[in-house]
Amino acid sequence: MKIISSPTSNLPKLIAGIGFFDGVHLGHQSLIRDLKRTAEETAISSAVVTFRRHPRSVLNSEYRPQLINLFNEKMQHLSNTGIDYVIALDFDLAMSRMSSYEFIKFLRDKYNLAGLYIGYDHRFGYNRSDGFEDYQRYGKELGVEIYKAGVALAGTTPISSSVIRRFLKEGNVSVANDMLTYRYSLSGKVVSGYGVGRTIGFKTANIEVEDLDKLIPGNGVYAVYVKTADGVMHRGMMNIGNRPTVHDNIERAIEVHILDFDGELYESNIEIFFEKFMRPERKMSGLEELKSQLAEDREMVKKILK
Repeated sequence: MKIISSPTSNLPKLIAGIGFFDGVHLGHQSLIRDLKRTAEETAISSAVVTFRRHPRSVLNSEYRPQLINLFNEKMQHLSNTGIDYVIALDFDLAMSRMSSYEFIKFLRDKYNLAGLYIGYDHRFGYNRSDGFEDYQRYGKELGVEIYKAGVALAGTTPISSSVIRRFLKEGNVSVANDMLTYRYSLSGKVVSGYGVGRTIGFKTANIEVEDLDKLIPGNGVYAVYVKTADGVMHRGMMNIGNRPTVHDNIERAIEVHILDFDGELYESNIEIFFEKFMRPERKMSGLEELKSQLAEDREMVKKILK
């Protein structure tokens, strides 16, 4: 897969899917399979047109998109689909003012676009006022074939990035993972904490997330896998929340206890892969009850992450 960051005259004819592709989930994968099949049938190359930053965060600096994938993560998942090219656009004010006609023409002229797949509910162009019939009409005028992607369902629920975000915020990482086809993950640096876990035999690594735009799942205790800086995967249990037993912090904390690991992680980068929600965060009567509960949690993690 080649990432194209600026217009070039060296591109072959392309058939592309357009969207932000946050998550590269089952719905996105279905669209990409369809466009790859059409590309093979017409003997042209396959591509995805996406953006480096979420368009709304460009237009509003205070907007936090709560991303499923940061840009580098999205590129990795797109590479796994076998797509030939990714056109990674830098969304700006001028682009936000393009009509859908102008945008299709821009892709045709600058990136040799010959066909465009559009998600069943996706809209683009200034004010997103046009619909699929408009896109088809513009395509005919511009010599670009327009295709409408089907709907990917989980039961009767259309799979979308917004649905997956909702499940993650609720802590339902198992369902989110099924829709993503991979474990949701967070990356960050290990920073200093209060050291309480160490005193009761449950040393924890406190995580400062890599990017504030990344979605953090709902509060609670999770069974997770932890990838340390040396690339080794470990079993772990993670708590996201306000630590009500010890500090009752206003700010949320993210901390993980790694099973069968006693190395030093301070200032190193680790990645957390969510497997299953175990229980809500709750206030204990004191450190002894907390220690007892953590021991139960650890045994449950061992069963879940065999």
